[in-house]
Amino acid sequence: MLTSLPDSPIAPLPAFAASDAALAISTQELASAFAPFVAQYPSAEEEVWRTEIERRQKKIRKGYLKRQLLGWLPSRQRREDTVVEEYDRAWSKIDVSTYEIGGELPRLAPWDWRGQPMFASDLGATRVRQVMLVRMLEQLRPRRVLEVGCGNGINLMLLSGRFPDVAFTGVELTRAGQAAAQDFQQQAEMPEALQSYAPLPLTDITAFRRVDFRQGNAADLPFEAGAFDLVYSCLALEQMERIRRQALAEVARVCSRHAFLIEPFRDMNDSGWPRRNVIRRDYFRGRIDELKDHGLTPVWATNDFPQEAFLKVCAVLAEKRA
Repeated sequence: MLTSLPDSPIAPLPAFAASDAALAISTQELASAFAPFVAQYPSAEEEVWRTEIERRQKKIRKGYLKRQLLGWLPSRQRREDTVVEEYDRAWSKIDVSTYEIGGELPRLAPWDWRGQPMFASDLGATRVRQVMLVRMLEQLRPRRVLEVGCGNGINLMLLSGRFPDVAFTGVELTRAGQAAAQDFQQQAEMPEALQSYAPLPLTDITAFRRVDFRQGNAADLPFEAGAFDLVYSCLALEQMERIRRQALAEVARVCSRHAFLIEPFRDMNDSGWPRRNVIRRDYFRGRIDELKDHGLTPVWATNDFPQEAFLKVCAVLAEKRA
């Protein structure tokens, strides 16, 4: 089980280990964050695991073939209106009780980490990313931080409670996501359910009220050049294959020091079922080295954390070139 992993630093990818940043992220911290959202630890040979893997492979194969045949049709492409429609529904359904530890686990799917299969909820992945973000902020010490594609604001709510002196801003494409975040801010203090969901201690349970939530498009961010010391995203660029270059250029434009992107870079999804799945979903297909085209130099990266069986994610820290 995950909680028995040794407490050691998360391994960076050798090609992107030119920085000491993020080396404070530990295996045990990520394992402990993810564990409450694991429903089962089957072996790879168990029928329940093999059956689910085969079912999902069949679905991916079917969608991949359709994409290969009909992907040129505008109606088959993952355009802005498709993303807005899908996530307007998603953000309008999520409330604080969704994040409660010990409650019913939604959206169970096959996950794995270091050879251990798991049936888990993606709510665990949000906690894992929170640990990574906290440790990264402790290393970089930014004063102004932007999240691109902040959804309902969960990442920023928790980060603000850990770093109440940092000016946090979130920009979200959907009106429903922005509204969910701003409605949540009407509370006097962070509910206990969300406080317990935070994987690391909070210092100010009212700081979330000061986060600045904006509605906007990642291809044309409503901020001045260099407005933020750190710009980050968590599985937001995955939805932006159609505007990939514009979005990356905007991330680079508005950051003055660093970008931290936790996304399904093609380097991790370049073959096999993950590759077919990315194509089927019309997801982000940029490579890590592509960041250099926009003045961002990758200096540290890792994929050593719990991963969906059919979509592999990499956390990449990049520095802004002068």
